[in-house]
Amino acid sequence: MTRIPFNRARATVLFAAAVLIVAASCERKTLLDEVRVEYDAGRYREALFLVRHHFRRGGARTPPLLFAMGRSYLRLGIEAEAEDAFAEVYSIDSTYAPRIADELRTEAVRNLEEGNESRGRRFVVQAINYDRNLSFGRWDALAGELLIEQRDYEGAIPLLDRWLAERPDTVGAAEVMLNLGAAYEEAGKTDRAIEVYRGFIQRFPLSRLQTTVRWKLENLLYDRAESLFRGGEPDGAERILADLAAAADNPLVRERANFLLGELYEERYDHEGAIRFYREVVNLNLGSSGRLVDRAKERIERIEMSRSKR
Repeated sequence: MTRIPFNRARATVLFAAAVLIVAASCERKTLLDEVRVEYDAGRYREALFLVRHHFRRGGARTPPLLFAMGRSYLRLGIEAEAEDAFAEVYSIDSTYAPRIADELRTEAVRNLEEGNESRGRRFVVQAINYDRNLSFGRWDALAGELLIEQRDYEGAIPLLDRWLAERPDTVGAAEVMLNLGAAYEEAGKTDRAIEVYRGFIQRFPLSRLQTTVRWKLENLLYDRAESLFRGGEPDGAERILADLAAAADNPLVRERANFLLGELYEERYDHEGAIRFYREVVNLNLGSSGRLVDRAKERIERIEMSRSKR
């Protein structure tokens, strides 16, 4: 058996190098572990001190440490610094977005449940900026309302829709359903908005919001009818306009619907029908600017003059 000669000097060097590698590795791991221990024990200032001291010594601003710093700032109520730390984490590693969002959501829900609504609302918005698919549980309706205020209608729709699906009989459901319809409307999803408004009228017949919803629905229906008429689909337009002209709660919508029906019948060369609808516009006498009334009178006069010349 051949014996391998022992080189004490070489072995000493290798051992020393291994010790240095392990020590360096343990130092990095130990720092993060120490921060986590302090954080888990509720000693947020101590956790923050460890991270900031590391950074002041020129240590690497790694995502795990920055994230720990943001969490500590958050628990201490130092919002601006927490926001800056999370933003830096995200700029380095965007995969942290769900974790950041979850921290902000937790803070939002805690504040809302404690009655600190203004602070909770701020954290709701911050959380959604990192993850638009978040759920805030019973606070989804509030989150949707905040997104509507920011004109993020697409983001508001799933929050409001989910809240209504999970709490159909909850107090405040009427307001949430109105907001959902408005979000669909502002997002350009007119058909869905009409469905929601129609559903509202059936579901909440005694709601104080009925007038608002009917006004919105009737205006949307009129816009759809006008689009059909101008787009060469008079039959589809007539079906909508006939109901609006006869029974719209909003008198201005009734006026416009009757006038458009007059135009529709005039294009069909049904002059009797056209005059009937134009006269209805005149008879409504809404006392507004009178522009449609004047136009209706002009149309009646023109049709009658044309007929008298025959």
